[in-house]
Amino acid sequence: MQVIRRGVRVAVRLRRPPHLTSSASSSLHHFSSSSDAKPSVLDGPDGVLQFANRAMERVTQMERYREHSVFPPSNWMLHNYLLFTKLQLPTNTEIDAVDFLNGARFACDLAVNTMYSTEFVNFATGSISESPAAEKMKSGLSETCYDAFLFAMKQTSKTGNRFTLKQLDINGVYLYDVHWDRMSLAELKQEEALEAYNRAQVAELEEDKGDKVEEKEKVVVNPMENISPEDHTVMIERLRLDVQLDAVEHLEVVTTEAEDQVFEKNSSAVWRFESLVTQPDDVDWRIVSVL
Repeated sequence: MQVIRRGVRVAVRLRRPPHLTSSASSSLHHFSSSSDAKPSVLDGPDGVLQFANRAMERVTQMERYREHSVFPPSNWMLHNYLLFTKLQLPTNTEIDAVDFLNGARFACDLAVNTMYSTEFVNFATGSISESPAAEKMKSGLSETCYDAFLFAMKQTSKTGNRFTLKQLDINGVYLYDVHWDRMSLAELKQEEALEAYNRAQVAELEEDKGDKVEEKEKVVVNPMENISPEDHTVMIERLRLDVQLDAVEHLEVVTTEAEDQVFEKNSSAVWRFESLVTQPDDVDWRIVSVL
């Protein structure tokens, strides 16, 4: 996706196509504290032993993963085993990579087709004030990523060129990398508060661009404002899965200075999906970046 790849910091439930949640906080409905949960790999020898046992018990899945081309064709076998092992880091939640990638394919296809749609472009440029397509896309992207999609299409429209996606051929969807985090609920809330502040700053700069800058009262954000003492004792787990999407975009380009053109563009991008994985019911993937 050449149009959005630069600078874009852009949840799919298991065993069904993903819907493309506005914030990780939407999944904060229940957590196990470190006192009553199984030990994680960071909790000492018992946690490491349980992690090793999980990996050994599930290693038979590797043959199925090979049959379904879960990993990039260029990977060494040792690298694939490393990715598989990292996928077993969640303490209480098992992620099926085949099911996940099926959902990721659906989500990426939906996001690309929606981004190029006339309705979404018109919404991004302000030609229309409401868009069901934009709302559908927003439900599966992080807020930062959604704002970046809107900004990218708005900037593209300023060139006078209009892109129409005639067809999208997805040739490969692979598990590119795995990132597991364990943190307190307080740390997650602080992270989200800072992200919200940064989004607000960017939005304010966009509003002021081209206009006379007026002196405004500086807003001081306290990222600890909505954090309770109990939040420091509740431990959560988050998983970020990087997906390599190989595709061919069949694009029609309408310009103001030349004849319309139709061309095929090969693209290979890494889409990052993120979800809480503290418990199986927490799983709700979102697209958080496209690189």
